[in-house]
Amino acid sequence: ALRGQAAAAPSPSTVAQVRESRMAEQAQGSVAQAAQAAEAQEAPASEEKAHAGELEWTGRFAGGVIADIKRRYPYYLSDWVDAFKGGNAQMSVSCVIFLFFACISPALAFGSLFSEATEGHVGVVETIASTAVCGILYSLFAGQPLCIMGATGPEYAYTVVFYSLCKSMGLEFLPARAWQGLWTSLFTIILALTDSCAAMSHFTRFVEDIFALLISVIFIVGAFRSLIEAFNDLDKAGAFKTTLICLGTYALTRWLQSWRRSRVATRAIREVVANFSVAISIFVFSGVASIFRKDVEIPWLEVSSNFEPTWTNPETGAVRGW
Repeated sequence: ALRGQAAAAPSPSTVAQVRESRMAEQAQGSVAQAAQAAEAQEAPASEEKAHAGELEWTGRFAGGVIADIKRRYPYYLSDWVDAFKGGNAQMSVSCVIFLFFACISPALAFGSLFSEATEGHVGVVETIASTAVCGILYSLFAGQPLCIMGATGPEYAYTVVFYSLCKSMGLEFLPARAWQGLWTSLFTIILALTDSCAAMSHFTRFVEDIFALLISVIFIVGAFRSLIEAFNDLDKAGAFKTTLICLGTYALTRWLQSWRRSRVATRAIREVVANFSVAISIFVFSGVASIFRKDVEIPWLEVSSNFEPTWTNPETGAVRGW
């Protein structure tokens, strides 16, 4: 038995070979990890270089525009159809529904603010129509279908100042607003044709992130401002109902999104619920607010049932034509 155990025991040379092989494997793994880390660090740099190459002075009239068309034309169709290939259809549909509410919500909110600030010259109908038309045209002809077009806080602040300026100078607001858009379009075209966009290569993502933070803060503050106004303008029941609807929509959305990491139902069902969490929450609490509308009244958005301008002539009561 002792002779058998001695025979079965590994020799010193075999143990040394095993140790050397393990050390070699660990060294190869460390080298591979170091290479992956280097590639991960080089990827953003290469991406920034690629984007920087797109923002270079060409020295030719409309050289940058022509280069953009040549660069994006081979991918124009794929930007639209790839979202519905390879099992991406469900996620794409959920994103479309989410972005629909992301676009319609500020259009409704800022539309009512625009109507109040401009005395009905620009209202909810105009905001929704302009958001839809500009969004469709921009996605079709600008080569970037992912950009969201719509009203924002800075635009609202500018509109208020511009309307006050027109009113103090005795100018008609809508014609002045039309000329403002035409001049802005002219300056934008000149900047594009002269490759002035190349100046953006000297800016970092910090500017974009700060602007995104500004927009986020504006919407968050606006939501809390609405709750505070509810307690000032409504009775206790109405303010309490408004608060429940606001916080309930947010809580239900977060809870449904957590289904993706839970063990509830099957994986397919969890993905569907998590992807459509925002739409489900909005529909649920809109229904709750409608069911208890007779018991506790809260402000509802007043929108004309007809597709017509918001402003009406105070003397004749006639609706302004398009």
